[in-house]
Amino acid sequence: MAESVLVLPRNIVGVGAEFGRIGENCMGSAENTEEMYNLFNKTAKAYDQSGVEFFRPIGRRLVEFSGISAGNSVLDVGAGRGAALFPAAEAVGESGEVIGVDISEEMVKYARGDAEERGLKRVSVEVMNGQRPEFAAGRFDAVIGSCSLFIWVKSSDDVRPYRELLRAGGRFATAAPSFFSTTRGKWALFPEIVNELLMPYMLQSLKQSGAYDSQFAEAGSNWLITAESIAKTLEDAGFVDVEVVEEELPVVVESGEQWVEFTYTTGMRGMWERIEENERREVVSEVSRRLDTLRDENGEITVPVPIVYMRGKAPQA
Repeated sequence: MAESVLVLPRNIVGVGAEFGRIGENCMGSAENTEEMYNLFNKTAKAYDQSGVEFFRPIGRRLVEFSGISAGNSVLDVGAGRGAALFPAAEAVGESGEVIGVDISEEMVKYARGDAEERGLKRVSVEVMNGQRPEFAAGRFDAVIGSCSLFIWVKSSDDVRPYRELLRAGGRFATAAPSFFSTTRGKWALFPEIVNELLMPYMLQSLKQSGAYDSQFAEAGSNWLITAESIAKTLEDAGFVDVEVVEEELPVVVESGEQWVEFTYTTGMRGMWERIEENERREVVSEVSRRLDTLRDENGEITVPVPIVYMRGKAPQA
């Protein structure tokens, strides 16, 4: 991946729970958490299995960016099917440990099965609400979250619990589709050629669900809107040595139809399912048609997707 925008170095001083408990002690409301639970349980079997390389390269890059090393104890929040979990396991080696948590029992089931197939004895995956993981303070050397935390984090208050889980000098790192362009009415995950077609449906889906409230609609107050606002959010949560980098990930598909199928295996499934069936068929057809005009001489379509990586350290004691 080629770095496309900016780095901000900063130096500042100074579920084990089951679904029935998801509303307790968490930043999101019970309704919002239930929305995520249901969506990702439905998506789990197909999640990251579409043949389109997206979540795995982001997970690998996040682990590299986080500075995880051999012997570390790592928590992966919103682990999904293991896009960052398994690269983290490789990085910590046999002397380290990696714990993944996800609110979706189905995601956990598949990730556990994949971990067993790989023979990863130092990897465990638990059903847990990642908004407030139930671990002792100072338990981990690193806390990471690949394309997960941005769904529910809205302020430094939502990030602070992750700092509390870190040992002195421990590292926090997360990745998200870039929101830098939302001030211009665009979003990273939508190719430019279909952005104006799909954005109204995304906004309507957000209004109906209340689950991912307003990362789009309240761009002015969105902590992800600039590298500076991201850095300030992490610093206000108590992190030091904060860095923010936007990098471009080339997403390659064979057809517009494949791109639509890929989005259906992600959180964007919620948007598609809220479009009335006949209208959805028309939208899918038009999206596919527009994307097919982008084929190169090899018959492939390459969609550049900017991803933001951010990291910080827990202060030394």
